[in-house]
Amino acid sequence: MNTILPESQVDSTILDKETKNSESSNVKLSKHSKDSANSLIKLAFQTILTIVILVLIVIGLSLTIREELIFYSEKVVHQIGFWGLLFGMLLSDSLPIFIPPDAFLVFSIAADLEPFWVIVSCSIGSIMGGCISYAIGRFIIPRFSLGRRLILQYEDKLVPYIRKYGFWAVVLSALTPIPYSWMAYTTGSFKMSFLQFFLGSQFRIARMLIYYYAMRLGWLEI
Repeated sequence: MNTILPESQVDSTILDKETKNSESSNVKLSKHSKDSANSLIKLAFQTILTIVILVLIVIGLSLTIREELIFYSEKVVHQIGFWGLLFGMLLSDSLPIFIPPDAFLVFSIAADLEPFWVIVSCSIGSIMGGCISYAIGRFIIPRFSLGRRLILQYEDKLVPYIRKYGFWAVVLSALTPIPYSWMAYTTGSFKMSFLQFFLGSQFRIARMLIYYYAMRLGWLEI
């Protein structure tokens, strides 16, 4: 025999369930927000640590092989010019196995090139390299099993950022130690809007600006 509850008790039961569901949702949201905040704090710390390490490396180079570095940097960088820096940075951010992008900044500092044009050429080259990586990720990598396996190696590290932050994942990769070229491959493979990717990549300019002057400070402090 079915028991019919009074209307007031039914309403109370429903309200209790809704309250519990609401509390559970709030707990999950709070945990998600806390995880996101911790992740961003960790990235900020890694970025600052990276800059400090680069400055220390520049100081070390200045103390040990300053004259040799100046000689070869002037010989190479003055020969290739700003177009060479642009092309080198393009290769660096489209082919992860190429020379690290910060090396070009060090060479330009040692060669005492005009800072404005160094930052402009390196930023343009980096963004162009990122766009090429995006295109490779979107149109070429999915066609080959090797390419898919390469993306899968970074999926656990990069995909959570894309799912959690979307457009801002690209911004984070442009500014922090998150590999920008691999983020470009991954966002291309996941078919993020190219406009979103391109706009997020503009923060690469800020990255070049900050890293250049941080390393230049290390060079000048000697």
